Amino acid sequence: MGAPLLLYLHGIGQQPAADALKAHWDLAVAGRELGAQSAMVYWADLLHAAPPRRTRGQTTARADEQAFAAALMQRLTGHPAPPNAPRAKVLPLPPALRKPITQLFLTAFVADAAAYFYRPELRRAVQQRLRAALAAAKGRPVTLVAHSLGSVIAYEVLATLKAADVNLTALVTLGSPLGVAEIQDLLEPADGRIPAVVRRWHNFADPADPVALAPQLATDFHGSHTDISDELLIASDTRWLWGFSAHAAAGYLAQPQVRAVVTDAMRMDPMARFVVARDVAERLAAVPTARHPVLIEVLEPGYPALGAEADATPEVPQATRIAQAAASLAALVDDPQAARIDPLRRFVAAHLTAAEIERVAAAHHDLRVYAVWASSRKRKLTDTAVRAATKVDAASTSFGARGAGICWAVLDTGVQADHPHFKGRIEAVWDCTEPGPPQRITQAKDPDGHGTQVAGLITGQSSEGDGARHQGLAPEARVVVYKVLRDDGVGEDAWIIKALDHIAARNAGRAGSLAVHGVNLSLGGGFDHTVYGCGFSPICTELRRLWRNGVLVVVACGNEGKLRVVTPDGDVEVNATMSVGDPANLEECIAVGSVHTQRPHLYGVSPFSSRGPTADGRAKPDVVAPGERVPSCNAAWRGGQPHYREASGTSLAAPQVSGLLAAFLSARPEFQGRPDEVKALLLATCSDLGRDRYHQGRGLPNLMAMLLA
Repeated sequence: MGAPLLLYLHGIGQQPAADALKAHWDLAVAGRELGAQSAMVYWADLLHAAPPRRTRGQTTARADEQAFAAALMQRLTGHPAPPNAPRAKVLPLPPALRKPITQLFLTAFVADAAAYFYRPELRRAVQQRLRAALAAAKGRPVTLVAHSLGSVIAYEVLATLKAADVNLTALVTLGSPLGVAEIQDLLEPADGRIPAVVRRWHNFADPADPVALAPQLATDFHGSHTDISDELLIASDTRWLWGFSAHAAAGYLAQPQVRAVVTDAMRMDPMARFVVARDVAERLAAVPTARHPVLIEVLEPGYPALGAEADATPEVPQATRIAQAAASLAALVDDPQAARIDPLRRFVAAHLTAAEIERVAAAHHDLRVYAVWASSRKRKLTDTAVRAATKVDAASTSFGARGAGICWAVLDTGVQADHPHFKGRIEAVWDCTEPGPPQRITQAKDPDGHGTQVAGLITGQSSEGDGARHQGLAPEARVVVYKVLRDDGVGEDAWIIKALDHIAARNAGRAGSLAVHGVNLSLGGGFDHTVYGCGFSPICTELRRLWRNGVLVVVACGNEGKLRVVTPDGDVEVNATMSVGDPANLEECIAVGSVHTQRPHLYGVSPFSSRGPTADGRAKPDVVAPGERVPSCNAAWRGGQPHYREASGTSLAAPQVSGLLAAFLSARPEFQGRPDEVKALLLATCSDLGRDRYHQGRGLPNLMAMLLA
């Protein structure tokens, strides 16, 4: 039968060159260029190569075309179009459709649809492009993906074909206007029958897509041999982006539901290697002109790029490869300064547009690119008599476990280093949020205050301010702070990885000892199982490297344990399992949930604390610690403000485990650099709270039990 062919049929408006458009759709649906496996039926040049036809007494089109355009605009927007102007600016839209990008789509769609239906010679020429492509594919199983007005063209052409003319595996329509009455009135044929050659018809529509105004086609088209499978898509991951368009073809193609249908029809492996990750493709497709943060993973020596033979130059050091890739990337982008190109140890971070990503994908062999990942957003995990619960006071008295000689890294919003609580315990503060190597900050500030709270739970002590005695769990430990979150509490994977690289480099220069013994990440984000394995995102990979080099990794589990669900009876709060965030999914870390601060045995796990298991079935969290109304350092302590303030969340639970482990390592130095053994001992000596394993982990850490064991 021949190799399967994925045939694309584009829709409205001017389009980039056919090869560029095909590559754009390939990346959206497969994350890589498909070569001879796919082809683009290109017809934009027939409509947009020359200005509209003009005749005496007419400025844009004949009267019947103008009337159709006016009626279609009325149907799509709820407002009449200006008379005699199918290409004129659209009148104000309903509130949900007022984005300029929507107006542009509607204007282009109305004009192109009017031209297609009322210019017979154009209609025949456009249809002939599809007929020729299907004839060239004769003998090959064809999956036809038609977008927007392309679905109208596909319907009309397929309705005239016989089974001997084409072996159509599936018809996939995206953002189709076939359900709009004004379009149906002009279809040829107009009997509403599903073409005989169509055995499977999958129709996808976004409720926010103004062109797919009537998204359900199964009620309008019928056939005794098959039915239409209608599915509504909601691009929840990209809808919040400024400039988002629900009608973009590549945005549809990047959705998991569409990908699943296409890969099944094409007999493609949905887990096949890709160059561009699905979530990157989806964001770039939704807002192609915007710049999106990405991580370009550069292959290490000896590993081949996708579709290439083994690397013939394994002697080239990884640092050289990174530098070469960064230099090549600078030559590919339109504005190197806006692209924020930032070489890391194994990645090149950048902010790229869709066109620039496509150039990277096209040159991935030469750049030695393994994959382009999203530099995902990470945020602080704050939800809205800590030491006694974990037996730290007793351990400090009996064993002198106070963190002396231990250095812990805090990756957060920064720190208010002049807070009297710290008194010289802050070893250094590094800013990782700008391109280039981490920059040391001499006058460290923390406008957000989150990092200051986290650091204050690990180290330092003070009785100033409110008269109460506040003390970190390892008051004599040193802390090195990496600013990886902006002042609004949001950061990127790239900034976190830059900090991890810096820590690894510091440790590599210390023979037989560690400069940094552990890291605390009171931050997290979502997890997309369609992009990478659970616990194997780029940030997880780098944390795993650090763990295997002897550094303890403590991560907040997340505050997604309680979700608000909309029901017919109103909003209802429910507890959610499998809600552990990333990077807490990592096996080589200690993931920390939250319990009641004063009475953990009575009140148990905090309602907001994320729960396991992980998406691949592992038990998380590992442990829990007090996370409700936890007092710690107030970054805004001057000007009559209190020195300490309360906050809740797993962000406050994680640093208590970090401080406890720093105290343990100071009393048991033989365990330094042995994170697997420390974790095993921690889990084995926890106090069981009698709660579910996927809620409490092993329970509440007990430093006295660890030291006695």
